[in-house]
Amino acid sequence: MYTLFSAFAIAAFPHATGFRGDGRVTVVSDRLGRQGIRGDCDARCRERLMPLGVSSAVDAPQQNHESLQGVAVFEQWFESAAGARVKNIKHSFFGSYGRGLEFTSTSSKDLSGVIEAPRRLVLRVPYSDEEGSDWDAKLATKLLHECKKGRASEFWGYCSLLCRGGNLNAADDYKYSPTAPDALRHWTDTEKEILEGSERGRKLLRLASDQEDRWRRKYESVEGMTYEQFSWAMEAVHSRAFRGEFGALDAGEGGQLRKIASLLLPLSALTFGFFAATDPGMNDYYLPAAVVAASPVILTAIADQQGSKEAVMLPFIDSANHLQEADSVIEYDPVKESFVLSLGRRCLVKEQDGRAQVCISYGIRSDSELLLNYGFVRGFSMEGLTDRSLIRKRLAEAYLSGE
Repeated sequence: MYTLFSAFAIAAFPHATGFRGDGRVTVVSDRLGRQGIRGDCDARCRERLMPLGVSSAVDAPQQNHESLQGVAVFEQWFESAAGARVKNIKHSFFGSYGRGLEFTSTSSKDLSGVIEAPRRLVLRVPYSDEEGSDWDAKLATKLLHECKKGRASEFWGYCSLLCRGGNLNAADDYKYSPTAPDALRHWTDTEKEILEGSERGRKLLRLASDQEDRWRRKYESVEGMTYEQFSWAMEAVHSRAFRGEFGALDAGEGGQLRKIASLLLPLSALTFGFFAATDPGMNDYYLPAAVVAASPVILTAIADQQGSKEAVMLPFIDSANHLQEADSVIEYDPVKESFVLSLGRRCLVKEQDGRAQVCISYGIRSDSELLLNYGFVRGFSMEGLTDRSLIRKRLAEAYLSGE
């Protein structure tokens, strides 16, 4: 298993760092050598954790919320794909967070392997953390091109989810619904005025302006889309993509070597057995047998040096909302060729109506990062709020209260 991280690159074993969007997380290994995101739970988190064994019945009217447009088509597409698996998880609307994932079981036995996303359903590009890298623009361009193919795309169900059921075979100037509607880039000048009243707020506005400048420079090398469409896709990438080294994946310099090494492993064992049967003393075949037996190890070591970093968009998994303390683990299983999400008890958040929302950790994030790319801040709830401007006013107040 190779662990993924929230938009992530694995460093030294057993400790590593990873990202989703632009933030970092700390990763540790358990006794089995599997790596996972870990975090501590504060008092506010404990108050909302969902005890298993409690019913989480769905309030049916909430399932018709406009934010769930495109969900039915997506879930049908995903669940009908070969190798895809979803266990006790579905999309729902939550008053506190908006659209997210609901856990429908009451058994702790059902926390492991709740979603398996086959690699062939995953949009991905090689990733580099070097300054000036355009991995995000490449992934954004790839995403939008797939969305414009409509049902001819292998990813049409995922595109339907991101477009909230919008027109997939769109004209070149079609404007898609934002994937992070309360991210700072969508605020009006009037809504931003409250931020301009403090240095903390002005600093955030400068960060947003700098990001806009970077995106426009990257757009200069893009063809076949308007800047508004490119910005929509960049927002989707920066709020949903994961990056890391995923072992047997085929992108990056080291990916192919790992695949060759995995194919050579049974062949080397068979060859070694043949030599041993032919010459039990291994007098004549010692050197060639040793070379064949060692080849998978040698290739894997070279692959580790070269790396195979990728940025990936994980259908269904990336619909989970963020809780820094969530003890979620996302791994790549090279046998199943799938990305697998497993949950811990700190991933389940109890909503006011008794339902259990699934949260995963995007890593340690500042409120500046969260408001800039995701449209929320830690500890903020939309419960009872429906007016967009009022939501943004409350977000600004919550952000400034952290000064």
